[in-house]
Amino acid sequence: MTNKDQIAGAVKTALGKTQEAVGKAVDDTTLQAEGLENQAKGTLQARQGDAIEAVDQAVEVVKAVVAGL
Repeated sequence: MTNKDQIAGAVKTALGKTQEAVGKAVDDTTLQAEGLENQAKGTLQARQGDAIEAVDQAVEVVKAVVAGL
């Protein structure tokens, strides 16, 4: 199941890639840098979402094991 951090991170990464490409096209190094920054932030946010999902899944496994005892 996808969570909000995974989605927001993917969107931010895509926005950053677009900013970087536009910055390159118009020779705007500031826009390129902003794009790279947004890509990094998006990747981190998506990974945070992955970690949250992994913890949620682990909790469900523990609940199932405890319920089966």
